[in-house]
Amino acid sequence: MRVFAQSVALCLGLVALQAAPGVAGSVPERLLLAVEEPIAGQFVSKQAVGYLCQIDVPYSQRWVPPILFIAHDPETGRVVVSDPIALFHNAGLPVTGKRASESPARISFTWNYPVGLNAQQTRKMLYRASIEKASGRATVTAIPAGFDSVFQAVGRCEAQALEELSAQP
Repeated sequence: MRVFAQSVALCLGLVALQAAPGVAGSVPERLLLAVEEPIAGQFVSKQAVGYLCQIDVPYSQRWVPPILFIAHDPETGRVVVSDPIALFHNAGLPVTGKRASESPARISFTWNYPVGLNAQQTRKMLYRASIEKASGRATVTAIPAGFDSVFQAVGRCEAQALEELSAQP
């Protein structure tokens, strides 16, 4: 899980991001981010939380990512999402998101990015992840903008506090 903390802290902007090309191994290893250099003046607050979600995705729901990193810094409001689908469609970089809602029992995040082969076929994929804080149960939904299709799968997330030093090489 230390790799998870490092990857999510990187997403929050503690260090510059670059997708690690050609990293072999399991899905989490392929999502690792390489450290280039610190970004001056950007730190992770003490309240920052990272969520590592493993989602059981049936083939029919393939627009839902099987693994998902969500970094959330409540102090700044910054949310960054990294998953294999987003990395593929966003030039190997994580995408920004928003905290959609939060209650004592649950927190939800939304994000989107364009998908498609050319300008005429490009559509936004709209994502939402709802995480139950006590159990870690997660529901991830993907909706292609302008279509009636809804892709949804459930899984589990592990929340972990992020520390500034966890992202140091």
